[in-house]
Amino acid sequence: MRAERRREIEKQMAEGSKGKKTKKGGNGFFTFIAILYIAAAAAFLYYVFKLNVVPAQYLVAGMAVLAVITLFTVPVMVSKKGKHGRKIFATIIALLLIACFGMGTYYLSSTSNFLDVITGKTATVVTEDFHVLVRADDKPQEVVDAIAAAAEATKDEDKEKKAEAKAAASKVKEETAMAMINGKTIGTFTSNDQMYSKAKNMLQEKAVVEYAYDESVNNCLDKLLWGEYDAIFIPAASYEALKSEETYNVKKDTFILYTVQVPKETVDRTKGVNVTKESFNVYICGVDEGGIRNDVNMIATVNPVKHEVLLTSIPRDFYVTLPSKEAKDKLTHAGLYGIEEIMGAIENEFGIDLNYYVKVNYKAVRGVVDAIGGIDVESQYDFTTSGMGRLNGTHFTVGVNHMDGDMALAFCRERHSFMAGDMTRNENQQAVMEAILSKVTSSSTILTSYTSILDAVSGNMETDMTADEMASLVKMQLKKMPGWSISKSSVKGTTGSDYCYSLGAYASVVYSLPDEITMAVDEIVKTQMMDK
Repeated sequence: MRAERRREIEKQMAEGSKGKKTKKGGNGFFTFIAILYIAAAAAFLYYVFKLNVVPAQYLVAGMAVLAVITLFTVPVMVSKKGKHGRKIFATIIALLLIACFGMGTYYLSSTSNFLDVITGKTATVVTEDFHVLVRADDKPQEVVDAIAAAAEATKDEDKEKKAEAKAAASKVKEETAMAMINGKTIGTFTSNDQMYSKAKNMLQEKAVVEYAYDESVNNCLDKLLWGEYDAIFIPAASYEALKSEETYNVKKDTFILYTVQVPKETVDRTKGVNVTKESFNVYICGVDEGGIRNDVNMIATVNPVKHEVLLTSIPRDFYVTLPSKEAKDKLTHAGLYGIEEIMGAIENEFGIDLNYYVKVNYKAVRGVVDAIGGIDVESQYDFTTSGMGRLNGTHFTVGVNHMDGDMALAFCRERHSFMAGDMTRNENQQAVMEAILSKVTSSSTILTSYTSILDAVSGNMETDMTADEMASLVKMQLKKMPGWSISKSSVKGTTGSDYCYSLGAYASVVYSLPDEITMAVDEIVKTQMMDK
């Protein structure tokens, strides 16, 4: 009898011990979830405070709610004496919040990385370049191989090896190029540009060369292609400008043997303001596939108090004065000398300040439109695109057209189909921008396509507006949730032909009309004015 009682007591003790082990193991799981919850909440709050886009009243309320939930869930999960049912309930709440924190942290970290990439005052041009060109048939294989080696070196993850490979390739390229032109007469053109003079002197420090002078870049190029010159030395800006001319195919017929880079002082044209309380002008620059010529030129006038935006389009061929050269040229050629050159030319022409700039390329436009599932744009004309390579033959009908990224880009770029040329293209560009803004601001599109939009723009956009300034605009929008009115204006002009500095020759241009400039400035100032 005593033996049976002893066995029963031993059995009860064993079961109690087993229960304690199970309970101890269960506490370890709950403690792990509690730690994971705290870590996820900390990461989320880090990015909330780093971005600083949440209005104070929302932040305080959110922190209060989070504190209450945390005080309920964490102590219950880590308690050794808590009831099992309460622990399970607290854990479910914690797991749901961990998922929310994870998603929030992902979106906020993506936004933070995006702002780091696109913001900051970036000097887009720190040198002015000048090319030694030879005929394509005369390009030395050694230089071709050196260029290929330099390109391959950029793929190396080891920074030291990458630098060594690039330096070696650059040395081979320079030595081969100098040996090829040494003792030769090189074609140039007459110009009083001091940067050009510096470049010619810098080249003569590396090789014994003589210069022959022609009246224009075109004459130099003609003589090179006809065999009268073995090489010519021209500004990189002129080379890029010639690439857009139908008379030549410089990319195919010539080869860049060597480039002289002349240090250049950049002009910081940023004029920062309190973007939530003062009106400001943003120059929107849309660049071509090469990322050089400014094909899209808009002034976005923003009034944050009245919640108004005015988009003013300027023709790409507008005939302006280049500030650094004190010479006349197309506005689209101003981009060959840097974003500051374009802004200075526009400021001088309109007599206004451009506070900031936003620079985007074609890839960004195409990517954003595709990321948001296409856009609907109304066309005023029935037309088919031409002169755009793979985008040739894109057809649009009068009325609403649903467009993917390629179609939207073709719609923005076409001008030859219209009697008004650039003027109509400006209107089409505004229509595409308005369609993008309309769709992006819809909540469903933002939620479903947010990271895709950031991916499309990141690396394809640049601005001198700071991250703090952009964050303050977002915070203002979240705080007041105002509706914005968007109006559009296009500056018109008369077409003609005139001397363009970068080409060194005559080309088609658009002359400004005094009344058009005056009306555009009147609208800009009207938008800027604050309510009393």
